Amino acid sequence: MRKIYVLMAACALLMVSCKNTGSKKAAQQAEPTAEQMVAAANENLNNTIEAIEAAEEMDAREAIEKLGAAQAETLLESVEETLKKNPDAAIPFTLVESKPTFEGGDANDFSNWVNQNIKYPQEAIDQNISGKVILQFTVNKEGEVKDVKVLRGVNELLDNEAVRVVSASPKWEAGSQNGVPVAVNYTFPVVFRLN
Repeated sequence: MRKIYVLMAACALLMVSCKNTGSKKAAQQAEPTAEQMVAAANENLNNTIEAIEAAEEMDAREAIEKLGAAQAETLLESVEETLKKNPDAAIPFTLVESKPTFEGGDANDFSNWVNQNIKYPQEAIDQNISGKVILQFTVNKEGEVKDVKVLRGVNELLDNEAVRVVSASPKWEAGSQNGVPVAVNYTFPVVFRLN
């Protein structure tokens, strides 16, 4: 995680340095586009989740929240620019002003719903397969869960079941930015444990 903060700080210093030298062209070249910043935020998010989980300091949702707090201020303007250019763009949930809600609750309520609806594949039980599947999905402007994909899988049996149950999610209340509904990206762990 320190590497990410060091990299972000280096980029910020480079941009400030270019602007302070009066070189407008150099500053523009050093400054990434809004889309690049949001893409970098998603990549940093996944890298940070892996690093924190490896250190076993916290679960994935806590890692996401911690990173989101650190990045929110620097990336908020780029989110606004991205939405101006592409109103249908999905933004990371850590950066959205008003987060989507699941049945009146939050991601923990969704996690409980997933746990109640997951069916541990018998073949995976027989083969003693367990682990954590990290998914990414979008809650669109209508509150539907779309584009569910595996970021880090365990085994095809568990990966497919995680995708199945998250794809079957009831509608959410959509997130919003400046009072306007927006699509929001989530990174979500589904844990399979054998008793």
